[in-house]
Amino acid sequence: MARTAGRPGTRRARLRRAVAVCAVALGTVGAQASAATATATGTAPPAPTAATATPWKLRLPMGETVSTEFWDVASTGAEDAWAVGRRTDGDEGAAPVIKHWNGTRWADVAPASTGGKAAQLEKVAAAAPDDAWAAGSVIDNTTTPVLLQHWDGKKWTKVDHAAPPEGWVAFVADIADFGARSTWLTSFDWDPAGNAYDARLERWTGSGWQKVSLPAAPGGGQVQPWDITGTGPDDVWVTAEAVTGEVSVPLLYHWDGGGWTVREVPTPAGHPTGWVANHAVATGRDSVYVLGKTNDPQAPEATMAVRWNGGRWQSLPALPFDEANAAGVDGAGRLWIGGWAPGGGPHSLMARWTGTRWATEELPADVTGHSEMSTVFGIAGVPGTKGVLAAGTAGCASDPVQCGIVVSRDLR
Repeated sequence: MARTAGRPGTRRARLRRAVAVCAVALGTVGAQASAATATATGTAPPAPTAATATPWKLRLPMGETVSTEFWDVASTGAEDAWAVGRRTDGDEGAAPVIKHWNGTRWADVAPASTGGKAAQLEKVAAAAPDDAWAAGSVIDNTTTPVLLQHWDGKKWTKVDHAAPPEGWVAFVADIADFGARSTWLTSFDWDPAGNAYDARLERWTGSGWQKVSLPAAPGGGQVQPWDITGTGPDDVWVTAEAVTGEVSVPLLYHWDGGGWTVREVPTPAGHPTGWVANHAVATGRDSVYVLGKTNDPQAPEATMAVRWNGGRWQSLPALPFDEANAAGVDGAGRLWIGGWAPGGGPHSLMARWTGTRWATEELPADVTGHSEMSTVFGIAGVPGTKGVLAAGTAGCASDPVQCGIVVSRDLR
């Protein structure tokens, strides 16, 4: 979805995307990009076909009385899941919203105070029922730190973070939680005056955030970390891009508990401004998928998907979507992505990698039949089951303007 109101444009697509996600604070559910994505060979991928009877189910009724948006979801088991985003109620501005699933119902849980400032939560990660993190931003275009909150099993508490330089604005890229002292954060600061960026990777020490230095890119360039995935404290993967001028080279870093290794991510073809890796999804200790696109200012010309199996790279077919808006792994270890079909309708589709092809499925009719458009921003597996949750936002057919959606597959 194109998110441009009130935020900068930049040809560094990775950072531009984060700015765009945060721009939802000033806009509404955007229209689908009109340009169809081509594969690396220049051939448009076929429009996916999806069965009318979808196995996806709406988990949280779209019955909010004020505009609500969900941007991420996380789970530690069948009786513990979180969805985060924001609510917007007239002149009061946006406020963080947190929903929790206890195995029986979804309920609101009070976030930590934001001191009266409009704010939103864009990422959530959980390692245990008493250990979850939520991250987002304050919506006032001032020099304020990223918004970070921690759940200890009883309540959400604000966690301090260093503020950006004066005049700069801070944004969250991703957060991942693998247990005590193994929470990882990627974020960046943006200077509106000079359109400059400062990206970083940090690790929670138990008492504060510590900046982590990544090895230099094999081919040189400024390293900008982005997505985080993994299976545990000694198996953490971070995507990044090495930027030289306007050209980006996608990278994949691995932390084994003692040190880092770095690899360039293979791309299907050359491109004048390079490629970026939007998502990484670990499905096992020696299995991580990297999904990306060409580094274009607007709709990408092509998409990519590859898998590292611990010894070599495996290429997958181009994505069945314009680009992947969300990616995750279900409880059975299967890769899922969400996005719009090229030239397709206004609603997101879900796609699963079967090992040989992308199998696409529609969102439930409870979503598509009661909203003008929809998108999925977060996907998370439910440990101990084969199931998966997805969270996003729909443009409601009537008031409120936006409805948060949480859907599931293969869950009771």
